[in-house]
Amino acid sequence: MSKEFRYEVREKIGVIENNGKSNIELRLVSWNDGDAKYDIRPWWTDDKGIEKCGKGIRLTLEGLQKLAEIVEGIEVEV
Repeated sequence: MSKEFRYEVREKIGVIENNGKSNIELRLVSWNDGDAKYDIRPWWTDDKGIEKCGKGIRLTLEGLQKLAEIVEGIEVEV
């Protein structure tokens, strides 16, 4: 038996990647009426027009800021 959950998308911030089936997006989302957190996960619309989401991660503002610092420090070869 799977537990039902509710979510409210407060803000769609941006698409990180598209794999042809879904977009991996950064959104501000409230889960089960909790405080909104920054959320990175795949989102897509099914064939009935219903928005669905996959597994992802939730971050506080402090966690998102730390992630940004880590990403900024990555040296990328082009």
